[in-house]
Amino acid sequence: MPRHPPDDPAADAIGAPPPRVDIVTASALVRHFGLWQRRATTAPVYVLYRGRPRLVLTSIEVMETLLAPRLPGGNCQAPEIAPLLELIRDMVVIGDHDLRITAASRTARNYFGQAVAIGLPLDTVAPAPARAALRRTLCHVQVSGVHQYVDIASPHRAGLPLTIAIDRFAGGLAISISDPPPR
Repeated sequence: MPRHPPDDPAADAIGAPPPRVDIVTASALVRHFGLWQRRATTAPVYVLYRGRPRLVLTSIEVMETLLAPRLPGGNCQAPEIAPLLELIRDMVVIGDHDLRITAASRTARNYFGQAVAIGLPLDTVAPAPARAALRRTLCHVQVSGVHQYVDIASPHRAGLPLTIAIDRFAGGLAISISDPPPR
C-alpha cells in the first residue's frame, strides 16, 4: 500500500520528500476517508484547510485519554471559576447539569440583576415569552454538545436583541451574552 493517496500531488513531485502520514488536505480526506479513518485509529491525523491545520481526526480512545482529567471523575482539580468571572468584562453565566445558575460574571450581574442569582434557572436571562425557546436550546446544547446562538429581546433596550452563545463543558453549560451597541 502506498504511503499516500494515489492522487496526492506530492506523490508525483520528483525529488520531493515523502509526505507525512499524519497530515491530509480536506479534499484528500473526503476522497480517501476510509484510508485516513484507519490511520486515525493509531495516531491523530491533522486535516489541512487552505494549507493550514484546522482539525484533528482521532480515535475515541485517544480523545478520551486527552479529556480524562477534565471529565467527571477525573483526578484533575478545576480552577475556582468565581474569581475568573470577576475579572472578565463579558456577560457570562454558568449553569450546572440541572440548568441552574452556579456563577455569573460581574458584568452579567450588573446587567441582569437578580435574574442571574445563583440557583435560578438559566433561562431567567430571557424575558418570560422567550424562556421556553431558550430552555429548549439549552437542553439541545446539553445533550448534543453543539454550540448554539439564540437572539432574545433586550430587557434594557426595546426592539434590540441580545445574542446568547451557549456552550457545553464538563460542569454544565456556559452562556455568553452580547448586547450590541445601538445603531
